[in-house]
Amino acid sequence: MIPKLENYLSKPDGSITWNTHWISEFESPWSIFQKIKFTNLLNKQDYFHLFGTPEIKKKRTVIGTRNHNLYLMPSFDDEKFIEILGFSLKGYNADLISNLSGFLHDGELREKRKTLAEYRYWRKCLTFCDECLSNGYHSMLHQFELFQQCPFHQTPLHDQCPKCSIKYPYELFKNQANFESALTCICGHRYKKFHANVLLGNHWKTYKSNELSDGLVIEWLSLNQLQQKAISSIYLYPYTVINETPQLLNFYLNYIKNDNTSELTPQQNYSVKISKHLKKINNIPYFVEKYNTGFQGNFEDINTVKNLITPFADQQNIVMKEFRDMKDTIFGSIAKHLRKTILSKHKSCIKRYTTVSKTIDGADIPVCPYAYAYINWRQTIKKLEHYYDVDAKPYNRSRFSSAEVSFLGFLDQDPIFDIMEIYRIKYPLKHTNYSNIKWLISHMYSYLFIHLFKLFLTESISALTDNKDLTLKETILAFSFPDNHSDEVQKFWDHKTLNHFLSEKEVICPYPTRRSKRRTTNEKSFHPMRIAINRADSR
Repeated sequence: MIPKLENYLSKPDGSITWNTHWISEFESPWSIFQKIKFTNLLNKQDYFHLFGTPEIKKKRTVIGTRNHNLYLMPSFDDEKFIEILGFSLKGYNADLISNLSGFLHDGELREKRKTLAEYRYWRKCLTFCDECLSNGYHSMLHQFELFQQCPFHQTPLHDQCPKCSIKYPYELFKNQANFESALTCICGHRYKKFHANVLLGNHWKTYKSNELSDGLVIEWLSLNQLQQKAISSIYLYPYTVINETPQLLNFYLNYIKNDNTSELTPQQNYSVKISKHLKKINNIPYFVEKYNTGFQGNFEDINTVKNLITPFADQQNIVMKEFRDMKDTIFGSIAKHLRKTILSKHKSCIKRYTTVSKTIDGADIPVCPYAYAYINWRQTIKKLEHYYDVDAKPYNRSRFSSAEVSFLGFLDQDPIFDIMEIYRIKYPLKHTNYSNIKWLISHMYSYLFIHLFKLFLTESISALTDNKDLTLKETILAFSFPDNHSDEVQKFWDHKTLNHFLSEKEVICPYPTRRSKRRTTNEKSFHPMRIAINRADSR
């Protein structure tokens, strides 16, 4: 349940101009500091002097992003807030964050990547409602990424100045010039107009929870512990862009409405699979019988840290070989499906591209976007150095590395290994099920293979190169891991978004007719192998 503001209030000591009646429900530390700045004409250093920890007060200057962080607030002493403001600001802020998002599974390893994962659902830039800010109020609800509009006014949220377009980091005035005057941008734009003839206490409009008008936000704030626990079982794909996935709040709320069912409501358009489908897979008995190494299907001995997978770890190699073979099979099936459907009219375009066709004098010819997408997609998945080698016969691999199991080699934290590790943490030791691991990563492979092809078809190569995390936007890939390891693991993905491809009117092939697709007498192959053969023949 959301913490009640009155439980955090006491009597201020009167050392500064302040009144606890000026504090609203869900108010952010940033907003409180703006009010203190206006009523007491403080600068940044004054805040640390008044409310800082003993260690911070000893410093002449306070630098570093961590010290200015308004989510953690590590440089501040809550006892000082209670003493001077009569308000446990740090405690209230921490409890709001915990109750709004603390139960959400962040999809990343907190122990290993705590600084990245701790506030995944919270915006890095100051995000605000114009009307709220005109009343001198900024809410923690504005910073929560699941909420896409102001919950009081149901109007769009903003994260930059309407006059100069500057963005403000959600920190304690790290750049003091941004707000040299309270609620006034460096460019002079005034978010709130102060009037000299208005009493000090009347400058601030107080906001209360009963003024909330967004139904979805009210539902989220009303979640009980059982509902929060149900949502905490969901593992969201780790590179989902929360702020650009507006349907996510609805997804979470619909999940608890349909908890303990095998299907979600048809309106959601989510494809739901459960782990009982593993009964149709016959590879586990074959796997154990073939290698006969004593492996019993438990995953506790498998080290998923990529660099530690070696050819000397026999059981580990057996498992990784299974994963690699599964990856190759899924990739082959999807490639075949694409060639029969969206690429069926572009086979000659693909041939042109892989043979490095140019004009006789070596000039480039137009490249079909479908051929470009398909070949570069294959090159990326297969981790090949040259795009024209995608059709080369693979060599026999007696030894292999985890790079062949990972989804993309350039990812710092590959999502395939991430989900393995999360599953192991959720169901440690004897409860870890090797079959479920295979089921999970096979569905993740399937989704990401198709998603990556769509990116190659619709995005520029520079955008793909910059997008090293393979992010998902406006679509959902998620799994639920129930507390009881014997219950079914579920998979959710937005199949309509995934299976929607742009039409040929939107992605235009430079060879629209059968005749134009044929190779002309003015074209020849400049494939390195063909050039080498021609040179040998000429000798």
